[in-house]
Formats: sequence, structure tokens, C-alpha cells
Amino acid sequence: MLYPNRLQAALLFERREDCLDAVMRDFTRIEGMRTGTAFHLSECNPGRFYRLFNATEELMLTFERIDRPADPDAFRAALASPYTGIVTPDIRERLARTDSHILLEVSHGVLAGVEEDPKLAGLFTAIGHKRAGASQAEFERRLRVLTLMTRITIDHAMPLAVHWTQSDTFLSGDLFDRIAAGDETPGPLHIHPILFGPRPAAGDEALIGVRTFGVRHWLGREVIIQPNVLPWAANLETVFAFLRVATMPGGYIIPDGDTFGPEDRSLSYRVLHHDAGTVIGDGAPVDVPTYELVPLKHVEYGYVTPDHVPDANVFDDRAFPAGIMPDDQNSKMALANEWGEKRKLAEGIGGRFEVRAAGEAEAAPPPPPPPSPVIAPTPSQPGLPSLSGRGLRSRVFGRKEA
Repeated sequence: MLYPNRLQAALLFERREDCLDAVMRDFTRIEGMRTGTAFHLSECNPGRFYRLFNATEELMLTFERIDRPADPDAFRAALASPYTGIVTPDIRERLARTDSHILLEVSHGVLAGVEEDPKLAGLFTAIGHKRAGASQAEFERRLRVLTLMTRITIDHAMPLAVHWTQSDTFLSGDLFDRIAAGDETPGPLHIHPILFGPRPAAGDEALIGVRTFGVRHWLGREVIIQPNVLPWAANLETVFAFLRVATMPGGYIIPDGDTFGPEDRSLSYRVLHHDAGTVIGDGAPVDVPTYELVPLKHVEYGYVTPDHVPDANVFDDRAFPAGIMPDDQNSKMALANEWGEKRKLAEGIGGRFEVRAAGEAEAAPPPPPPPSPVIAPTPSQPGLPSLSGRGLRSRVFGRKEA
């Protein structure tokens, strides 16, 4: 679902923590200083439950202390993810030690997100009720507010673990706090990389693919990269680059069949658009519409596939070379217009659009890259290096093979 309304974070503790009143008060003070937003305390059970509401934004928050362990079934999918075990190897032991938890929730609208209930969604649609908070700006506002609520709670009492429901991410409390300290939205907290791949033969290196959970909340689709020899973290960097191109101001989805990468041409991935039910690779049919990113080139790891069109095959598409353009005048005009529209999209985010001639015969040398320096990729957060794609997203250009 695009922009889910009801967002939650569950903080698991080894013992009861009597800090909820202080957490609520610190939040209202800090959020007031940060944004000027004032919240009305609309419901209160001291030390156990608080409901805050801001009428201007129709933003509703709840803070709840629950003096019992959380339901283990809520973490079943997160625990099954290899990523969870990689970043928090003792997560199951932490869960077993849990004796209480604090549940934080953020939603837009006076209905607190109940219009997303499948049993009620049809009714609300029939009466013309617009779903509250259904925009990227409001969704990201909820994420920022919930992040602040969670980090303030951690300041008062370090939890054994935090379950961030939007991406089904399950992390130790200290790791969550380090990741959440970043200001990237969407960032590593919001996209859960589900790692998969075939069991390697004895002596062989594992081939690992990445399937995301969380991209759908921005783009209505998930992203998949099939198992390959590249490190999964390097592929995940590219997922973030792709997502950033789509969500930044003026951003767009790389068209089906086109490639993209940074301006230093250090890597190149092809983008394929798949409908729900499509079988991708050797896997089962995908349950949601999916963007597939196919790695063609990654200079850092010496990776180039036969499908990569050489960088030197770039030509000036605005010259409409006779050897490339179709003979039919209408087809020629349609292709020229397609290239022109794609160039506008790429240049609209500060990138470039290139067209390359496929085949062994190389065209004239490509035009020199712009003089501005390329920003190298940088680690996202301590403890999770190279997961942000911040450098890759700095300058990205689209490509089209003719």
C-alpha cells in the first residue's frame, strides 16, 4: 500500500520501565521546539497510556506501556529474514528475555487509520471518504515523528530490541538508535532487504539476491535483484539509488528496459517492470508489482556482463544518426520524442540522458562528463556501512540502448 497511515514501533524490555510520562513530555517539548507543533493531550492513563492530537495536521499519537511480553507471532516474518540475523545475531535470545514492551503509534486523521482495514475500506470508498494521510509528505512526516518518539524512549530506557513495523525491521535497541540518527527518508530503517539465493555447492561462494519490503510504501512496487556474484550490500546501495531517483523532487521511475548509474559510469543496472504474478528468474511468482534491477557493470568488483553496452558507444541522439533511426518517418519522430521526454526527466533531477548504440562496432567517443566532481559513496551509519547509497544518489543519469 502506498503511504500506509498507521505506523507503529514496539520497544521490548527485560523489565517494566516507568518512563512513559517523561517520554511523552519530552516529545511534546522537543517536537514543539523543532517544528512548532503543539499537541493536545486527549486521553491519559498516567504512566500507562497517552493519546496526543494535533488538530491542524490531524496527527494522532499514542504512547502505551504493556506489562507483558509482546506476541512472538508479530515477529515471525522478521525473524525468518537472514538480514535480521546478520545485523542482530542474538535477536532470538533478546526476544526470549522480554518481559514488557512499549508500543508507539502515529496516524493521520480522527479515525486513526481504521479506513485501511480491508473490512471497512469498501464502505469508506462507497461513501466517498478520502483516506487520511495519503501523500508522500504526510507519510514521511509520520515516519519522522515516530522516529523521534522511539529515540526519546530509547534515551530514557535502552530496549532489548525494537520492531519497526513499516518495514518489518527487527533490531537491537542500540543499532536502531544509530540507524535512526540518520536523516534519510527513505533510508535503511525503511527498507528491509530480504536476502535469498540457492544453496552453494561445497567450495563455492554463495550467490545472494535482494528482495525488498518497504519500497511499496513509496512506489507501489517492491524491488528485486536476482542472486549474483556482487555483494548484497553493493546491490542494496543501488536499490537506494533507484528509490532516491524516484522520490526526490522532480524524480521519476527509470523506464522499463532502460539503464541507470552514476555519472562516473562506475556501475550500470537495467530496470525491468514486472506485474504481480510474474515469475522472475527461478523463483515463485511475485505477489506484488516489482521493479527488477539487473546488474550490468560494477567497476569496483570488476563485474561486466555481455549485455553491457560499452560506454564509448554513446552518440548524440539529437543528431538523429541515419544508421540508428528507423526508416519510417512516423517511427523516427516517435523515437526522437521519446528520447526528448526521457532527457527532460533526467535533466530535471540534475542528471544526464545518454543513448548508446548496441553492437560490437563502437560509435564516436562519448562527450566528456561535466566538470563537477562525482561524490563517492559513503557509509550510512556506524555498524551498517554502505547501506545508504548516498553517494550513488548524488548524481544519476539514465541511459537507453538503441
